[in-house]
Amino acid sequence: MRNVIQAVREALQTNFKELDHWFDKEAALVDYKPAKDQWSVREVLEHISLTNYFLLLIINKSTRRALERKRAGQTVIISADYDHKFEEIDALGKTNGGWIRPEHMEPTGQKNMNDVRNLLKQQYAQCMYNLSLLKNGEGRLVYTHMSVNKLGKLDIYQYIYFLTKHIERHIRQMRRLEKQLASEQVLTAAVH
Repeated sequence: MRNVIQAVREALQTNFKELDHWFDKEAALVDYKPAKDQWSVREVLEHISLTNYFLLLIINKSTRRALERKRAGQTVIISADYDHKFEEIDALGKTNGGWIRPEHMEPTGQKNMNDVRNLLKQQYAQCMYNLSLLKNGEGRLVYTHMSVNKLGKLDIYQYIYFLTKHIERHIRQMRRLEKQLASEQVLTAAVH
């Protein structure tokens, strides 16, 4: 169980650290929007904060329920195929398509970037706090349904891990935007 918690913790640290670097990028990149139907880095960061907000509502509620169940004497049982669900989440995190985003998670592009950055830092702290409360496997006492790609029931560790994979997916999206802008700048420079 400690390996699972450590893996989730490391995924949080890695992905939130990487996210934070995107706020220090030049304005031309942050606001770059290659097509009307594509998001800018600014919008991607806002979307991540919105998605995290809704995922954390579930994670926080589930954490409280897990601690109540632990106090009531429920024991943690780990199934033999426990790691398989993490593999499914990993695979999902590596794909670019298939994620349907609800309207309330659509970015406006109007949020102050300092506010978004601070919110993401608070969300990271909340995830780490939940993990610290669930350090003895209590996160396995509560399952919540995840409809994305029919993942089914996830425990709290898996739910937090899903959050990190969602971030990772959008980090790749922002890297593609960065490469696309760099290519356009090279072409523009070559023309002049």
